Amino acid sequence: MPRYKSNIQALVFFSGLLLISFGAVAQNPISTERPTQSISAIVLPSNSFQVEQGFTYANDSLNLDGFFRLGISNLGEISLLTYYDSPDVTIGAKVNLLKDKDYQPGIAIKVELTGAKVSDYRLSIGQKLSERFSATVNLGYSQQFYSIVAVGYGISDRFATFLEGYFEDSYNQFNTGITFAINSETQLDLSAGLLGSDASYFGVGLARRFMFKE
Repeated sequence: MPRYKSNIQALVFFSGLLLISFGAVAQNPISTERPTQSISAIVLPSNSFQVEQGFTYANDSLNLDGFFRLGISNLGEISLLTYYDSPDVTIGAKVNLLKDKDYQPGIAIKVELTGAKVSDYRLSIGQKLSERFSATVNLGYSQQFYSIVAVGYGISDRFATFLEGYFEDSYNQFNTGITFAINSETQLDLSAGLLGSDASYFGVGLARRFMFKE
């Protein structure tokens, strides 16, 4: 198990866990970036803050990550991603170009910076396929071009599952998982998959959204 390299990061991690346990003002159901590799075309509503904490076991080690998102308008959000065994943090900004509505697709772009350098940029397209099925496609670049295809299925009002493939020229990843909406503001997730051809992972996460009155 990795050790924390920064007391600040440890404090952020446990603060995130504490925030998850507090109350919030309800609105539309929570939408998370966890636990998939793909990102949705949906941005957080204005005046909202979301904490997404994850634990991943792979290659005989347990990795902890924290994802913090802030809705700055109904069209965009900013975010911070940290892995608690690393001193690096990634800052991101996502902008919605077209809001999904019924069977109209949603489109968004996102740019991430790590160490003051652009580390990833991508286009996200989300499409409702039926009352229970939806699909997300990401096209991006991070050291090399990649594409991600994910298909989600709503089992019930609380449970959903997904299948996802991540494709690069020299690397592929496949994963699946299930999410459970504890309430409109809180989501639990479980996921597992193959990392290339010789490794696998298992992950669990918890996300919580906080709405603030204007």
